[in-house]
Amino acid sequence: MRKRPQQQRAKRIVDDILDATLRCISRHGVQHTTTPKIAEISGVSVGSIYQYFENKEQIIAELLLRKSEKLGLAFKALVIEEQHKSIQEVIRSSIEFGFESLKADQGFLIEILKNWHEYTETKPAQILEKHFYEVGIYVFNRFYSHWSFETLKHKSFVIINSTLFTMMRFVSHNQFMIEEARLKTELFSMLLAYLDQPDTA
Repeated sequence: MRKRPQQQRAKRIVDDILDATLRCISRHGVQHTTTPKIAEISGVSVGSIYQYFENKEQIIAELLLRKSEKLGLAFKALVIEEQHKSIQEVIRSSIEFGFESLKADQGFLIEILKNWHEYTETKPAQILEKHFYEVGIYVFNRFYSHWSFETLKHKSFVIINSTLFTMMRFVSHNQFMIEEARLKTELFSMLLAYLDQPDTA
């Protein structure tokens, strides 16, 4: 951001800009979202938008940063709430959480995912990956305490990234020859089979 808001009024203006950006991307996609459109939807003048953001890309980056942090914390909260459940139940609810989250916010993240190659190396993507990786370490260490630390790290990395990539590919492309319910079942079976492999580290 060009300038961080300090007063409540300024924070509300920035929130209005970000909310309008989300709605604009949900309706028109990333490529057709422009600063004038954001201004029209938010009721904030283009000049006022430029007081806080240099361009459209910077607005999207701030929005993604907030969404990534919120999503990561929500996933952590879900796992902590289910700490007394079986690994099978945790995996099922985590898969459901993933699909619901990716399709939330009027399809905002789906539109972002269509251009994900532009965001994979950004801070929001790194924050999201960090949260999910920490969840993987936490969950698998609880159920697979016999694993070595190296195995714990490696399996967490593979599971988190392969599952996220599969979900992201599915929700951002509607030409797959597999239904969502079947994909969830296949992901569940694949993860359990992978977790049951012996520790080879």
